[in-house]
Formats: sequence, C-alpha cells, structure tokens
Amino acid sequence: MGGLVADSYVPDVLQQMNSRLIGEALTEMVQFQKEFKVFSSQHTLETSFKLLNIAPVGDADRKGFFKFLGLLKKTGASVDGKATKLSGHDQIIASLQGNLESSRPLSVHFTSHPAESPKGVVKVTSGDRVFNFSSLVFITISMPMINADRPKAGARKK
Repeated sequence: MGGLVADSYVPDVLQQMNSRLIGEALTEMVQFQKEFKVFSSQHTLETSFKLLNIAPVGDADRKGFFKFLGLLKKTGASVDGKATKLSGHDQIIASLQGNLESSRPLSVHFTSHPAESPKGVVKVTSGDRVFNFSSLVFITISMPMINADRPKAGARKK
C-alpha cells in the first residue's frame, strides 16, 4: 500500500483484515463464505473487502487501498515458497477461498514485505505460528509494498 495509502492507515487496514479471520470472526467468515462465496473468482478483492467494510477511513486512502488491491493482479505469487501460475490478487482469493471452505480452516495473518524481496510477489505460507504467546496456527499472506519515498521510474537517476 506504500505510497497509495497514508502510512498511519496501513497497520490499521492490516489489523482489520486480520481481525476478520481469527477466533469467532473466523467462524462467522466460514458461514459468510458458505452462504455468499465472499472469496471466489466471481469477486475481486476490492469487492470482497468493500463487502466486509475493510478499508481506510478517508476517501483518498480508500481509493488508494482499492488501487493497491487491483495492482496485485500484476504481481506474481508463491505458496509455501513455490511459484504459482496465479497473480498475487488471484492467489489471495484462492487461498482464502480454499481455507474458508476447508474442513479445518486456519486463522489468517496478513502482513507485508518489501516489494523488492522477492520482486512483486505475494507470499502465502501455511502452518505458521505468528504469535509466540499462542498455539494458533495460521496461513500467512504477505503482500509486497513499496516504500512511499521510492522515486518514480522516470525520476530515477541513470
């Protein structure tokens, strides 16, 4: 979201995403998925997150967040360290759909990593113990983000 959403909103949006996919909220999301197919190839991430009211508060930042989600269609993806044929956008949808429709859905933890490492790839890993104080096992979805201060391609010195 770097550069498209104010820095102060990024942790908040990640927390909104994370709080919908853990504990009692996860149970609710499983029912939403069963009834409405919130995460499926029929819906974009933008549509799904709008439905769940996950976005920054300010209008400009909301637009930036939804633009960021759209840009994930141009990124690659990996699952447990192996490249997939799906875009980052579609891999997030497929991973959430598969998890929520499974017989034993895991909590999901959204985070970010520098877009340069690996370059423009959404990383999905399963079986993570995200919190050292908890025995919960998670699926982690790490999205590539650029530094907001990074110069634009046309402005870089050669």
